Amino acid sequence: MRTFVIVILALSAIGVGGIAAVMYLTAGPGVLARQFVVLSSTGNYDAARALLHPQLQKDFPPELFEERFARVAPYTEVSFASVETTEAHTRLQGRATTASGCASGLAFELREGQITAFEINPLCTE
Repeated sequence: MRTFVIVILALSAIGVGGIAAVMYLTAGPGVLARQFVVLSSTGNYDAARALLHPQLQKDFPPELFEERFARVAPYTEVSFASVETTEAHTRLQGRATTASGCASGLAFELREGQITAFEINPLCTE
């Protein structure tokens, strides 16, 4: 009986450790994507663009980036329901909501701590 309890406790510890490891490894991308949504919707365009991969920055020069996000209402809540991590990239899907209740779907792809693709649809405007 004692051996059985030890085995169960060991398996539980391994399970909890695995869950903690997954949460730790995926927390960084979620924080980065959340920062991007908040920064881009509150007029901090330069800080938001700095989170993008250099190639994506070329695709969104400062003028185009500001034009795209100029009328966006500030997002107050950002959450991710789906996180998929591989050796090459992390994909996040979630939702952002404004204070007035407007909601946008979110999709992000990140590699090496930089956003390589994003979609915010529809953009909540003021």
